[in-house]
Amino acid sequence: MSDLNGTDSTAPSFALQATPGPFWRDRGFWVQFVIQSALFLFFGGIDLAGAVNTRVEDPDPVSAVILSVGYLVVFVGLLVQRRRPEAGLTVVAVGLVVAAVALSEVYILAAGIVGYEAWFIAGYIRRRRRAWLGALLVGALAGATLAVLAPYVELSWVADLSREELYGESASLRELLFVLSILLVLIVVSVALCWQLGLGVRRQHQQMENLAARAELAAVTERNRIAREMHDIVAHSLTAVIAQADGGRYAGKKRPELAIEALDTIAATGREALAQMRQLLSVLREGETRDTGSAPGVDGVPGLVDDARRSGLEISLDIRGDAREVPATLGLTVYRTVQESLTNVLKHAGKVRTQVVMDWTAPGALLVSVDNAPGQGLVDATSAAGGAGGQGLIGLKERARVHEGTASWGASAVFPGGWRVAVKLAA
Repeated sequence: MSDLNGTDSTAPSFALQATPGPFWRDRGFWVQFVIQSALFLFFGGIDLAGAVNTRVEDPDPVSAVILSVGYLVVFVGLLVQRRRPEAGLTVVAVGLVVAAVALSEVYILAAGIVGYEAWFIAGYIRRRRRAWLGALLVGALAGATLAVLAPYVELSWVADLSREELYGESASLRELLFVLSILLVLIVVSVALCWQLGLGVRRQHQQMENLAARAELAAVTERNRIAREMHDIVAHSLTAVIAQADGGRYAGKKRPELAIEALDTIAATGREALAQMRQLLSVLREGETRDTGSAPGVDGVPGLVDDARRSGLEISLDIRGDAREVPATLGLTVYRTVQESLTNVLKHAGKVRTQVVMDWTAPGALLVSVDNAPGQGLVDATSAAGGAGGQGLIGLKERARVHEGTASWGASAVFPGGWRVAVKLAA
């Protein structure tokens, strides 16, 4: 991004630390008003004295009146800049033009205002910064040129004031041009210096905006993570409960002990889901002790397989290669991958043959795949979700992407007509 004109031309300008609400309730406004009034009274008074006393014997008030009007407009414009940066700049520009028309010999206050505006444009203006800087610099150079050369060409509000009375008989055009060139160089250097100071302020604002954006992004990411975790916990638990309840209802007619076993499994599943939900939601509580228990990982996959087998799946677990130690976050991703896949099998295919494979043979990678045979699902997931589906698979892809992995799904090569979910992770 260019520091001169920027690439964020469509964004609004910064407000000069103005607090929301009416301006009369803004304490900073009144602080600026007091300081600004003192500076205008002191330096503006010097400029006005120079305009009135151009001729000590016969002072003319016209130049002083025009200069006073110009400075008054500038005063108002600087206050407007606090809440309306570009509108305030326009008012200040008009005021400076009026002050230049006064053709005064002394412009101490105007010089300070030009430097301040260069700093303000660099630090607080986002749109058309190059145009604002160019207008400021051209106006300042033109005003200085007019102030120096106007008396020489006898352009003055005091009609009978000659250049000899201003510069003396020995003043020549060459000398005036030399003085003017030095003055113009000083103006350019001053504007450039103030511009650089303003860029420093601008960079601070941008750093604060970046920090705020990062904080917002972190909050969104955390909300998405919690949503994925809640989806996996609730969907898996409820699907297992439905499978156990249906199985226990039918088996209990002939073998009551199976119904009792199903109820025990439902209770255990509910307790485990409740514990995981408490652990997950503890991070949202303020001022309370948070659950720091370990999250489920790779070691929990056999337990998932056993739970699925109790729910009626004809399931097998195939671990290929030597398992390696993995970070807790990666282990949780493996666990949720298997959990979501088995939940989908029960929901969409029912109690069918299923194969879970954890392949560690590839160096630096882990392939987790779940294949299932075709069947009739226990739950009409699409209608139960109000027509929305696929959130679990999207969550798998998001989890895999965090660990520089990929997730895919489609027809199974193990069970013709079946389904396959495969996730490859860097491990």
